[in-house]
Amino acid sequence: MKCPACQNELHEIVVAGIKVQACRGECGGLWFDRFQFKKIQALKPGIGQSLLTIERAEGVKIYRGAEHTCPACETTLLYRHFFSVDGNAEINQCSKCRGFWIDLAGLAKLQSLPTSQIKQAVEKYFETVINEKISGMRLLHDDMAQQAQILIWILQFLCPEDQWEG
Repeated sequence: MKCPACQNELHEIVVAGIKVQACRGECGGLWFDRFQFKKIQALKPGIGQSLLTIERAEGVKIYRGAEHTCPACETTLLYRHFFSVDGNAEINQCSKCRGFWIDLAGLAKLQSLPTSQIKQAVEKYFETVINEKISGMRLLHDDMAQQAQILIWILQFLCPEDQWEG
């Protein structure tokens, strides 16, 4: 499977029984297939926080100006749910297989802040992503509201557990 952002080979990483395809050594994006969503929902928030510290190439950040194909389907274009230059984040989904491509480089970068600053920075990051981006998805229609809920489960899975207040 190839990274939709930089075409690097994706590597499977298993965390708490959740299989994630990661762009290790390049952009650091993560692919979650739909078969992992129910498992993620049942886990304690923060279990997947180690995925935020996977090896990333310094300075590699590829924002999609053009459409890219799903790494699993290889024929379906990814739909961008949201993109933030300020938050250094991008979340896309395949309309066919329902998998999510998630690049949370901004959240990963917050982990390198001094310990005293991390909690507040992470809270602000999640407030922006959830309240400003994902909350708008819930208003569109039921299917989009379901996708927004799945995104919240994924974010809870990734966020450092002592900083999640959702």
